[in-house]
Amino acid sequence: MNLLLAPIGGLVIAASAGTIAGEGAAATRDEGIRVFVEQARAATEKYRDRAAAIADGYRLIGEDFPGMGEHWIHIGLVFDGKYDVAHPEFLTYVELNGMPRLLGVAYAVPLLEGEEPPAAPAGREAWHAHSRGVDDETLVPRHHGADDGSMGPRLAMLHAWVWLDNPQGMFAADNWAIPFLRLGLTPPRAGAVDAGKALSLLSGADAYLARAVPAAVAPVAIDAETLRAAIARGRESAESVTRGLSGPALSDAELATLEAAWGEMWRAIEATLPSDADERLRSLALR
Repeated sequence: MNLLLAPIGGLVIAASAGTIAGEGAAATRDEGIRVFVEQARAATEKYRDRAAAIADGYRLIGEDFPGMGEHWIHIGLVFDGKYDVAHPEFLTYVELNGMPRLLGVAYAVPLLEGEEPPAAPAGREAWHAHSRGVDDETLVPRHHGADDGSMGPRLAMLHAWVWLDNPQGMFAADNWAIPFLRLGLTPPRAGAVDAGKALSLLSGADAYLARAVPAAVAPVAIDAETLRAAIARGRESAESVTRGLSGPALSDAELATLEAAWGEMWRAIEATLPSDADERLRSLALR
């Protein structure tokens, strides 16, 4: 192994040349992401006032997703076929106390068979593909880890949470800090994803799941009453955690209780389904 000795602060640290090269590539990417965030924020600062976004041609599409909020699309930018940091095809908002708050941006590039998404700003793996109809995607959107395998015509999409920290990373499609935000709670800086999902049952995800789960497992039928009961128990557990809070921050024990309630809810739902339906449930971001 080729070792290099690097003096740092009076210490001598041994590292492989390959490691140093890897660290250099990582540093270059980190700098690229830093510049990207600066450019994206500068370009969308004015859209923190949603009236400005509407004036510039953005329109609401689909519904308010539990882990993404609302998508506002500029259809002309989608069909220009370009990735441009300063002109995101989508803006994501949530309503907080009756007022819209800008949380992030998303970029979309139409691809033909054999084409790949841009490498910027964080590698092609940060992008995900949509290849189904609008009605399907606006109820049960497919994200990272739930690709349908299509390499034909599709829409490559990249979320970037430049106005709200995401515990799973800036470019994760869903941001489970949003349910905390909707309830006036302090989002954890990392982890607690299932706790955020459980909290989303208190801000509309219960109704969303009642519609989305049957759509995700179709043509397999699910007993509607069993589904409603499992969701209701999950919601009750989440309410029990938030009911007596004295401040905006949840303790580790409270987060663990929420995570356990979320897992219990899904075990009850999956117990009613044949095994071949479980894979289809993975298309749900809320799974």
